[in-house]
Amino acid sequence: MISRLFALLTELLLKLYQMNYRIVKITTYYKDFLSYYYERFPEVVSQSFDQQYAHLMQQRFAWSDAYAQAFMQQGNQASEIVANAMTLQNQWCEENNFKATDSNSILIAQLKQLQPDVVWFQDSYSYNGEFINKLKALIPTIKIAIGNCCSPISSKYYSDFKAFDFITVCAPYFKNLLEKKGLPECLIIPHAFDKRILKRVPAEAKQHDFLFSGSIILDQRFHEERIQLLENLVKAGVDINLLVNLNQNASKHLLVKQMAFFASKCLNKIGLSSVNKTIKPLQKVNRLDYMPSASKVSKALAQQIKSPVFGIDMFKEMALSKIAFNIHGDIAANFAANMRMYEATGAGTCLLTDWKPDINDYFTDGEEIITYRNLDEATQKIKWLLSEPQELKKITEAGQRRTLNDHTFEKRAEMIDRKIKSLLFNLA
Repeated sequence: MISRLFALLTELLLKLYQMNYRIVKITTYYKDFLSYYYERFPEVVSQSFDQQYAHLMQQRFAWSDAYAQAFMQQGNQASEIVANAMTLQNQWCEENNFKATDSNSILIAQLKQLQPDVVWFQDSYSYNGEFINKLKALIPTIKIAIGNCCSPISSKYYSDFKAFDFITVCAPYFKNLLEKKGLPECLIIPHAFDKRILKRVPAEAKQHDFLFSGSIILDQRFHEERIQLLENLVKAGVDINLLVNLNQNASKHLLVKQMAFFASKCLNKIGLSSVNKTIKPLQKVNRLDYMPSASKVSKALAQQIKSPVFGIDMFKEMALSKIAFNIHGDIAANFAANMRMYEATGAGTCLLTDWKPDINDYFTDGEEIITYRNLDEATQKIKWLLSEPQELKKITEAGQRRTLNDHTFEKRAEMIDRKIKSLLFNLA
């Protein structure tokens, strides 16, 4: 009897790990990147959907199609949809004789065509709640809907996120927060590096001492600590190459946002909350828990900032830099979670990042990366690394080895794959 049960269990486990599925990951790209991309490559608009898609993915922006490739290596069918790349999406409509009413109608039509078993929404702030329920009703093949959270989340989203079967998060902070609020199980999936990038970056001598490439989000004081540290580095005379996406519109439109926020709260109090759902400017601010605010940058820091670069162009800049600087947003709390950690080390740059209690779970501090706890320590370590080229080279190479061994999309996809197969097995 026991041997029979053991044989049955073995058979079931084999079926579980041999089970393949169709997965579609849906995301949206930063508007600044899309503007940058289409200005740089205007010729792509005349190409076919498949050609446009391939070219866009070759830019290696954000996660690109790295997860789709990793899932396919596991034997699954995988696709990637960039829902707000409207030039690309409109080309799909033209080739499929589809008359769109809005961007969501295109997405639904694409999913109907692909008939996935699993949908994964990287941008779960745009797609959640009733939209997920609607998808499952319209496309019965969808058995699992996965959400994603790795940025500040308002409590107004909690109920909508309950539509997901599980949620991927990039740090324990989000898992602790969301599960404590009664949301679905959260699976910690740290960011990763796409090894295909190394085929496109130059193996040349380093040209820059120090690089910070990223965003400064003024809205809601999201990068307050980052701004302060960069201000101090500029004041200290550190030669830093700043390729920054500075969202100055946050300050320009702050008063309008504050007025809209005040109006939405007044409407809620007098029993007219339905108005907030019908007037577009009120829809977003109605989800906020606090009055909109914004940080400011000094003239000295603003003068140091150069135009941002994205995707493969950013990785080329990293590969040509001796040290890449990272600082987490305040939301990260005590957890190391930034994508920049893996981008920099993977591209072959020495990572200087703010210390977090769990940093050694990902990299060995002092051997594979360098950390700092305050401005003085950051400045000292920059000067030390630049004065010790052999030590700098040793740490850079060790950091890249660690990333290429442990922090790839293939490794992360294995974690997600196990969870998906477990859920599909239970459903079956």
